[in-house]
Amino acid sequence: MNSHNIRPAATQRGIVLIVGVVMLLMMTLIALALIRLGTRHTQVANNEQVRTEAVSAASYILDLLLNDSANTWTVYKGAGKTVTVNLGLSNTSATSADAIGVTLHDLTCRSIRILPNSEFIKAGAAGGINYVSQADASCFGGDSKQLTIVDSSASSTASGDSLCAQVLFEVQARTNAPQLLDANVAMTQGITIRRSVMDLGTCD
Repeated sequence: MNSHNIRPAATQRGIVLIVGVVMLLMMTLIALALIRLGTRHTQVANNEQVRTEAVSAASYILDLLLNDSANTWTVYKGAGKTVTVNLGLSNTSATSADAIGVTLHDLTCRSIRILPNSEFIKAGAAGGINYVSQADASCFGGDSKQLTIVDSSASSTASGDSLCAQVLFEVQARTNAPQLLDANVAMTQGITIRRSVMDLGTCD
């Protein structure tokens, strides 16, 4: 009787051990999968942050270019010039380890359009006279310190080309820094400026 009672208990203890090992293995696999998933999510978030920093740095340097005099842009032709920028919160020094190098290069003139006089003429109030504002007067051949009155009865006044042209440039900003890993960014920006026809030259 006693021998018959021991065998089922030993069999049950063996099954419990096997089930316990299987459950432990399954829990280990689930934990490893969760850890790997969390690591992947962290990598994705870090990569997105790095790319955002690269885009911000390139956009910042392009803004500096737009606010700089067009007469200084020749250094950005061909291989261009590298400018270091740091958009960090704690250390904004351009020489710090967090600084990002942005190369502005391949500045190219894409098109030149001579502006007609008619684009500068503004209509006065009802029954009033036509005029050209101070900002545009030099293009119209007037005095930039005052309004230029336009004789609407003289059709030749509004016809023909002005003394200004609209020039379209294209430049590329490329980030290159070790902390960006492989998230380097290349941005192409179109820039339109107004120039005197006396300083135009030709588009290369």
